[in-house]
Amino acid sequence: MAKQVAGREAASVAERLTDATNILVLAPSFPDGAGGVCVDLLGGDDPSAMSVLGVTYTQSPGRWAADYERETGAPPADGTVISVGDWGVEVGTGTSEWTLEAVEHAGDLTALGVTLSEYLTTDAESRRQRLCFDSLTALLQFVELQRAFQFLHVVTGRVSSAGTVGHYHLDPQAHDEQTLATIRGLFDAVVKVDESGEWTIISR
Repeated sequence: MAKQVAGREAASVAERLTDATNILVLAPSFPDGAGGVCVDLLGGDDPSAMSVLGVTYTQSPGRWAADYERETGAPPADGTVISVGDWGVEVGTGTSEWTLEAVEHAGDLTALGVTLSEYLTTDAESRRQRLCFDSLTALLQFVELQRAFQFLHVVTGRVSSAGTVGHYHLDPQAHDEQTLATIRGLFDAVVKVDESGEWTIISR
Protein backbone atom coordinates (compact mmCIF):
# COMPACT_ATOMS: atom_id res chain seq x y z
CA MET A 1 0.00 0.00 0.00
CA ALA A 2 1.26 3.45 -0.85
CA LYS A 3 2.25 5.55 2.13
CA GLN A 4 1.79 9.30 1.85
CA VAL A 5 3.75 11.76 3.96
CA ALA A 6 3.41 15.49 3.38
CA GLY A 7 6.53 17.61 3.10
CA ARG A 8 7.53 20.82 4.87
CA GLU A 9 7.43 19.12 8.27
CA ALA A 10 10.19 18.82 10.86
CA ALA A 11 11.79 15.93 9.00
CA SER A 12 13.33 16.36 5.56
CA VAL A 13 12.64 13.99 2.70
CA ALA A 14 16.07 12.40 3.22
CA GLU A 15 15.23 11.74 6.88
CA ARG A 16 11.93 10.19 5.86
CA LEU A 17 13.65 7.87 3.38
CA THR A 18 16.68 6.62 5.30
CA ASP A 19 15.92 3.05 4.24
CA ALA A 20 15.59 3.82 0.50
CA THR A 21 18.46 3.32 -1.94
CA ASN A 22 16.92 4.36 -5.27
CA ILE A 23 14.37 7.18 -5.18
CA LEU A 24 12.22 8.44 -8.07
CA VAL A 25 11.49 12.17 -7.85
CA LEU A 26 8.39 13.12 -9.83
CA ALA A 27 8.44 16.85 -10.48
CA PRO A 28 7.73 19.30 -13.29
CA SER A 29 10.82 20.16 -15.28
CA PHE A 30 10.03 23.90 -15.26
CA PRO A 31 10.15 25.62 -12.92
CA ASP A 32 12.63 23.53 -10.95
CA GLY A 33 10.30 22.80 -8.08
CA ALA A 34 12.37 19.75 -7.09
CA GLY A 35 15.46 21.84 -6.32
CA GLY A 36 15.03 21.68 -2.57
CA VAL A 37 14.37 17.94 -2.54
CA CYS A 38 17.36 17.33 -4.81
CA VAL A 39 19.72 19.30 -2.58
CA ASP A 40 18.37 17.58 0.53
CA LEU A 41 18.90 14.11 -0.93
CA LEU A 42 22.40 15.00 -2.19
CA GLY A 43 23.77 17.03 0.69
CA GLY A 44 22.26 15.36 3.72
CA ASP A 45 23.08 16.87 7.10
CA ASP A 46 26.72 17.62 6.16
CA PRO A 47 27.13 18.54 2.46
CA SER A 48 30.88 19.14 2.84
CA ALA A 49 31.42 15.50 3.85
CA MET A 50 29.52 13.98 0.93
CA SER A 51 30.76 12.26 -2.18
CA VAL A 52 28.49 13.62 -4.91
CA LEU A 53 27.96 12.08 -8.34
CA GLY A 54 25.80 13.99 -10.81
CA VAL A 55 24.54 12.92 -14.22
CA THR A 56 23.15 15.83 -16.21
CA TYR A 57 21.36 15.90 -19.54
CA THR A 58 19.75 19.25 -18.84
CA GLN A 59 22.48 21.81 -18.10
CA SER A 60 26.18 22.39 -18.41
CA PRO A 61 28.34 20.52 -15.89
CA GLY A 62 29.81 23.76 -14.58
CA ARG A 63 26.37 25.14 -13.81
CA TRP A 64 25.33 21.85 -12.17
CA ALA A 65 28.37 21.95 -9.86
CA ALA A 66 27.94 25.65 -9.12
CA ASP A 67 24.26 25.15 -8.30
CA TYR A 68 25.15 22.43 -5.80
CA GLU A 69 27.65 24.66 -4.01
CA ARG A 70 25.29 27.65 -4.02
CA GLU A 71 22.39 25.66 -2.59
CA THR A 72 24.36 23.75 0.06
CA GLY A 73 26.83 26.51 0.92
CA ALA A 74 29.83 24.22 0.57
CA PRO A 75 31.60 22.04 -1.99
CA PRO A 76 31.40 18.28 -1.40
CA ALA A 77 34.34 16.24 -0.15
CA ASP A 78 34.43 14.67 -3.61
CA GLY A 79 32.44 15.82 -6.63
CA THR A 80 31.97 14.32 -10.09
CA VAL A 81 29.69 15.49 -12.88
CA ILE A 82 28.97 13.29 -15.89
CA SER A 83 27.61 15.47 -18.68
CA VAL A 84 25.56 13.74 -21.37
CA GLY A 85 25.46 15.50 -24.71
CA ASP A 86 27.47 18.38 -26.13
CA TRP A 87 28.12 20.55 -23.06
CA GLY A 88 31.86 21.03 -23.49
CA VAL A 89 34.60 19.74 -21.21
CA GLU A 90 35.45 22.40 -18.62
CA VAL A 91 34.14 22.54 -15.08
CA GLY A 92 35.03 25.33 -12.70
CA THR A 93 32.92 26.81 -9.94
CA GLY A 94 35.40 29.28 -8.51
CA THR A 95 35.44 27.57 -5.12
CA SER A 96 36.44 24.00 -5.89
CA GLU A 97 37.43 21.66 -8.65
CA TRP A 98 35.09 18.91 -9.78
CA THR A 99 35.96 15.86 -11.84
CA LEU A 100 34.24 15.98 -15.23
CA GLU A 101 33.37 13.06 -17.42
CA ALA A 102 31.57 13.53 -20.72
CA VAL A 103 29.39 11.16 -22.73
CA GLU A 104 29.14 12.83 -26.10
CA HIS A 105 26.16 10.97 -27.55
CA ALA A 106 22.97 11.16 -25.48
CA GLY A 107 21.77 7.76 -26.65
CA ASP A 108 25.02 5.93 -25.85
CA LEU A 109 23.87 4.04 -22.76
CA THR A 110 26.86 1.70 -22.90
CA ALA A 111 29.31 4.58 -22.47
CA LEU A 112 27.17 6.16 -19.76
CA GLY A 113 26.89 2.88 -17.88
CA VAL A 114 30.62 2.25 -17.97
CA THR A 115 31.38 5.78 -16.78
CA LEU A 116 28.86 5.54 -13.96
CA SER A 117 30.29 2.22 -12.82
CA GLU A 118 33.76 3.76 -12.54
CA TYR A 119 32.49 6.29 -10.01
CA LEU A 120 30.06 4.16 -8.02
CA THR A 121 32.42 3.27 -5.19
CA THR A 122 32.28 0.14 -3.06
CA ASP A 123 34.64 1.09 -0.23
CA ALA A 124 33.84 2.75 3.10
CA GLU A 125 33.49 6.15 1.38
CA SER A 126 30.44 4.87 -0.49
CA ARG A 127 28.31 5.09 2.66
CA ARG A 128 28.24 8.84 2.10
CA GLN A 129 28.02 8.82 -1.69
CA ARG A 130 24.96 10.38 -3.31
CA LEU A 131 23.85 10.22 -6.95
CA CYS A 132 21.56 12.62 -8.83
CA PHE A 133 20.34 11.56 -12.30
CA ASP A 134 18.89 14.58 -14.12
CA SER A 135 16.81 13.47 -15.83
CA LEU A 136 14.96 10.34 -16.91
CA THR A 137 12.64 12.51 -18.98
CA ALA A 138 15.64 13.70 -20.98
CA LEU A 139 16.98 10.14 -21.27
CA LEU A 140 13.65 8.96 -22.71
CA GLN A 141 13.91 11.55 -25.46
CA PHE A 142 16.87 9.64 -26.88
CA VAL A 143 16.11 5.96 -26.24
CA GLU A 144 12.95 3.86 -26.24
CA LEU A 145 11.30 2.85 -23.00
CA GLN A 146 12.41 -0.79 -22.99
CA ARG A 147 16.03 0.15 -23.50
CA ALA A 148 15.86 2.78 -20.81
CA PHE A 149 14.23 0.29 -18.42
CA GLN A 150 16.97 -2.29 -18.97
CA PHE A 151 19.66 0.36 -18.47
CA LEU A 152 18.07 1.68 -15.28
CA HIS A 153 17.58 -1.83 -13.94
CA VAL A 154 21.35 -2.31 -14.14
CA VAL A 155 22.14 1.16 -12.76
CA THR A 156 19.80 0.88 -9.77
CA GLY A 157 21.28 -2.54 -9.00
CA ARG A 158 24.79 -1.12 -9.03
CA VAL A 159 23.75 1.79 -6.86
CA SER A 160 22.35 -0.64 -4.31
CA SER A 161 25.46 -2.83 -4.42
CA ALA A 162 27.73 0.18 -3.93
CA GLY A 163 25.84 1.41 -0.88
CA THR A 164 25.08 4.66 -2.69
CA VAL A 165 21.78 6.56 -2.39
CA GLY A 166 20.52 7.65 -5.80
CA HIS A 167 17.63 9.82 -6.85
CA TYR A 168 16.33 10.24 -10.39
CA HIS A 169 14.26 13.13 -11.75
CA LEU A 170 11.23 12.50 -13.97
CA ASP A 171 8.57 14.94 -15.18
CA PRO A 172 5.26 13.03 -14.87
CA GLN A 173 3.52 15.49 -17.17
CA ALA A 174 5.79 14.45 -20.04
CA HIS A 175 4.89 10.74 -20.03
CA ASP A 176 1.85 8.50 -20.31
CA GLU A 177 0.65 6.26 -17.48
CA GLN A 178 2.18 3.12 -18.97
CA THR A 179 5.62 4.73 -19.06
CA LEU A 180 5.24 6.02 -15.50
CA ALA A 181 4.12 2.62 -14.20
CA THR A 182 7.03 0.87 -15.92
CA ILE A 183 9.63 3.27 -14.54
CA ARG A 184 8.15 3.42 -11.02
CA GLY A 185 8.65 -0.31 -10.59
CA LEU A 186 12.43 0.15 -10.46
CA PHE A 187 12.49 2.29 -7.32
CA ASP A 188 12.35 1.78 -3.56
CA ALA A 189 10.46 5.04 -3.03
CA VAL A 190 8.65 7.67 -5.06
CA VAL A 191 8.47 11.33 -4.08
CA LYS A 192 6.08 13.72 -5.82
CA VAL A 193 6.95 17.42 -5.85
CA ASP A 194 4.48 20.09 -6.93
CA GLU A 195 5.27 23.40 -8.61
CA SER A 196 5.61 25.18 -5.26
CA GLY A 197 8.20 22.69 -4.00
CA GLU A 198 5.86 20.86 -1.60
CA TRP A 199 6.72 17.17 -1.54
CA THR A 200 4.79 14.00 -0.74
CA ILE A 201 6.09 10.45 -0.44
CA ILE A 202 3.57 8.49 -2.50
CA SER A 203 5.10 5.02 -2.30
CA ARG A 204 7.89 3.14 -0.56
